[in-house]
Amino acid sequence: MKHFKLILTLMRIIVAILFVANVIFMIQLYNSIKERYINDVEQCLSRADQIETVDRIIDAGLVGDDDVVWIQIGLQKSDVGSTMNADQLREMDYSQRFRRVDKQIMSMIAQHLHDDHYVNRLKKPDIPKMEEAFRRDLNFSGYYPAEVHIVEPGATLEYSSDLWEIIYRINNDIAYYAYISPLTNNIIREMGGVIMTSALIALVLTFGFWYLLHVIARQRTIEEMKDDFTNNMTHELKTPIAIAYAANDSLLQFPDSSDEVRTKKYLTAALEQLSKLSGLVESILAMSMERRKHLTMAKEKINLKTFLASIIEQQKLKAPKPCEIILECPEDGVVEADTTHFSNVIANLIDNSIKYSGDSVNIAINADSTKLSISDNGIGIPEKSIPDIWSKFYRVPHDNRVDIRGYGIGLFYVKSIVDKHGWEIRVVSRQGKGSTFAIKF
Repeated sequence: MKHFKLILTLMRIIVAILFVANVIFMIQLYNSIKERYINDVEQCLSRADQIETVDRIIDAGLVGDDDVVWIQIGLQKSDVGSTMNADQLREMDYSQRFRRVDKQIMSMIAQHLHDDHYVNRLKKPDIPKMEEAFRRDLNFSGYYPAEVHIVEPGATLEYSSDLWEIIYRINNDIAYYAYISPLTNNIIREMGGVIMTSALIALVLTFGFWYLLHVIARQRTIEEMKDDFTNNMTHELKTPIAIAYAANDSLLQFPDSSDEVRTKKYLTAALEQLSKLSGLVESILAMSMERRKHLTMAKEKINLKTFLASIIEQQKLKAPKPCEIILECPEDGVVEADTTHFSNVIANLIDNSIKYSGDSVNIAINADSTKLSISDNGIGIPEKSIPDIWSKFYRVPHDNRVDIRGYGIGLFYVKSIVDKHGWEIRVVSRQGKGSTFAIKF
């Protein structure tokens, strides 16, 4: 048990670590995608700026007759051309500075459009026009923010705190601030597959872990109940054997044919203890059913009326209280069943009707070739307990009856045998009114 608790604790720690690691991975993935989206938004803002600036240059008449802004761009040879190692490329920030040539070209264009040759001769930027171009470029790139705002340095804007802020720089100087609605939905959609897979794995692991704990706890409970059963049964077996042995030994050692009262007293005591011993043996037989998963029924045709009448007489003989049992069954009623186990089933049900009743009991048995029912006027079963009565070791709580002895395996045995025969059994009961157990062949 000590090792089990240690392993259980380690499993909980491992599951917790995996969960935390998965959350950290998700956050890192989210931030990585967000950074890529912001880079894309910066490019859209750069293109919007260039569109608006070119329009202002043309409107100011600072171009030739062809209304074209001509820009001369010079590109130098990359300083990583001779470097073949990927780690060295990363150290030189290759992915950011040289991977996207279009970003480099657009940066150069922005620098030329914003140099002193144009800036000092142009009107102020048309922000609404730039916002329109910015939004259009965002939509073209697959982004549809609800809010889009562009602000010059020094200007003010009232906006909700959850907007993304993008800083657009030219020559390391801040040119504009852009604010857009968060693109969280886009990120979530892109992460959808990973999120669903991770959630499914987490759900499966959680369910598996819970089910494992549930099964282990159930097994521990069953083992404890088995131990209690074994200990109690050992004691219970000793008592009737010892009493029956003492009674018979007394009669053999000190015979007195004239003392009928003494003889009847000892024989009655021996009979009662042997009857009790028979019940204990039936309980042990029911207990063994769990380990006999492949038990087969030795079926044979049984005349129900003769078969049931014999069992009824046996039950009346050993009943500790006045017991009236009425049998209604046609003479030609026949069923295919294992004689031994079927008789134990009927005996168990009748015995329960006798035990769980008042000072006397009336039992009605109705049977034919398709069904059998046993009804009584006993104390009944609480409605909440009915689903559990077929479980092994379960005993229906009866606060007002502390004298009823049992081990909670009789009905478990009954249900097991009924299932082995391929039959169905159900119960209808009302507390204080009695119970009816019906078997459908």
